Amino acid sequence: MARATPAAAYKRNERELWNQFSRRYIRVAMPEFVPFGRRLIEMAGVQKGMWVLDVATGPGEPALTAARLVGRAGFVLGVDFSPAMLRAARARARRLGLRNVKFREMDAERLTLEGMLFDRAFCRFGLMLMPNAEGALAEMYRILVPGGRLAVAVWSTQQKVNTLGLVRRALTKHHAFTLPEGAPDFFRLGKAGAIERALQAAGFRHVRRERMTVEWVFKDAADFWRSMRQGPSIKRALAKVSPSVGRAIKAEVLRSLARFVRNGKLRIPNEAVLAIATRL
Repeated sequence: MARATPAAAYKRNERELWNQFSRRYIRVAMPEFVPFGRRLIEMAGVQKGMWVLDVATGPGEPALTAARLVGRAGFVLGVDFSPAMLRAARARARRLGLRNVKFREMDAERLTLEGMLFDRAFCRFGLMLMPNAEGALAEMYRILVPGGRLAVAVWSTQQKVNTLGLVRRALTKHHAFTLPEGAPDFFRLGKAGAIERALQAAGFRHVRRERMTVEWVFKDAADFWRSMRQGPSIKRALAKVSPSVGRAIKAEVLRSLARFVRNGKLRIPNEAVLAIATRL
């Protein structure tokens, strides 16, 4: 049997970590992502009767929001590589009584859609996690009708994504941060001009991007640490260090949070880059 490539091994490991993180993601991360998803839908101009694809849908957003907009005459398909996330998405769709949305397990870098074509496609905070983001964009281009639009959100630079950035700085200071073999740089598409170049290379035109900042609110520093240490990348990093180093990293993170305290809570700004592009 041929040895798995580093990228394939990375994706297999990430799939398991996201399965484990799914419940925590729904409670903690997903509410903070809602404003970004709403803005992507506004930028894309979703209308009744459209067919919409949501790539890396997680527990079903912005797929479920789009399903309410396209109505009974429209259709939404959400795809993700995590079975646990998709189970949550299907359960949410049932609770909302939405019958025009389906969910399928799928690798974004190879969309097996049997000739299906869509009017709109979304990818909210999934693209920067993919080893072959360029290939995934080419796949999203392929499944759009001429004139179809793709709307994506990726994190900005490490300096402007404070929740993740300050943890990474602490890990780096204690020599605990290394990208796994085959893993992409989490912030690479947030650099100036990066997402525009990637979209254009995939064939998209009329590319427009904007920056959007949303505050993540936590009760206190302990609440922040509990939330962040469950994330796949941080959980992976902490698993490789001794308890004493882990405590030092935690102390470093907690010290860095003081500047974000306002009105008795932690209010931490995170910037994302949102882009809209058209298939000609």
